[in-house]
Amino acid sequence: MEWLNQLLQPQVLSLLIPIVAIIGAFGVAALNAHHRHQERIEKIKQGLNPDSK
Repeated sequence: MEWLNQLLQPQVLSLLIPIVAIIGAFGVAALNAHHRHQERIEKIKQGLNPDSK
């Protein structure tokens, strides 16, 4: 558990929190893009034009 004590030090947390936040934001953006793509593919399979409004 020594590694946990080292990880929870303020100096380390001040670096880890922004890194995790950036990685998380990219992950959410990638999931949203994947979801939009899947919806587009489903519309095409149903014979609809996904570009029409």
